[in-house]
Amino acid sequence: MSTSEIKCPHCGQWTMWQGDVDDRCINCGEFLDSRRFSREVEKKINKQLKTEDDYFAIKPTDGELTRMFKGFFNFFRWSAYYVQLVIFVFVTILMAIISLLAA
Repeated sequence: MSTSEIKCPHCGQWTMWQGDVDDRCINCGEFLDSRRFSREVEKKINKQLKTEDDYFAIKPTDGELTRMFKGFFNFFRWSAYYVQLVIFVFVTILMAIISLLAA
């Protein structure tokens, strides 16, 4: 990435900026783009929470075979959930169409 200079929003001094999320002012040490940094941290936390919400949580201590099986069963679980959802929507739409045609 290229380096440029921007004015720090906190102290008002000019500082070097590379465009990274975690760039800090060399004068006051504050984040140059604190909103962007907060969004990135929030995305990382949400991604971590989503993986912990799986039925079979994959732990760093699991072996390769265990990770593979847990990944497969998590995929199978979510696939079954979405298939049920699609069937429910299809039946609901079909019932609405039939009731409209019968009237």
